[in-house]
Amino acid sequence: MIDFIEGEVVESGEDYAVLRVGGFGLKVLTPSPPEGGRALLYTELLIPQEGAPTLYGFKTREERELFKGLIKVPKVGAKVALSILSTFPPDELKEVITSGDYERLMKVPGLGKKLSQRIVLELKGKLKEGEEVPQELLDVLKALGYKVGEVKKALKGINLEGLTLEDSVKEALKRLSGSRS
Repeated sequence: MIDFIEGEVVESGEDYAVLRVGGFGLKVLTPSPPEGGRALLYTELLIPQEGAPTLYGFKTREERELFKGLIKVPKVGAKVALSILSTFPPDELKEVITSGDYERLMKVPGLGKKLSQRIVLELKGKLKEGEEVPQELLDVLKALGYKVGEVKKALKGINLEGLTLEDSVKEALKRLSGSRS
């Protein structure tokens, strides 16, 4: 899997950006295309049963996780998920879903009442579960010999959002070293 790409933005449109990365031009579909300069996008590669693979890019890991959650909802494809994310920033989308306000979701082009209700119903409980420990962080800490339960217990209640993986590992190790002594 391609976790992220970083490169020079050579072209952008309404729902895509082309990034020059190591001599290649990668077209990435995105809800909020960057304009000019360098950009880093967290990616999700979807390979359909028929058709060409498509690379999707997001400004934050949180936005990518919301996309992955949305496309798991029956009848919500990648295009609808991108449309939702281009209409609502991640925090606002989470608030819409957790409050059950399906009518606000109906503002998204192509989203009717039934599908909006289904999205709220399917994702409401998943977002309420609280902050999940990012999988990358779990992988690093498991490689260092920590158990998943131990990690989740030590990191319960702290907000890792906005931290780089390196900073998250440092914070986790501080808490875990205190819990092992």
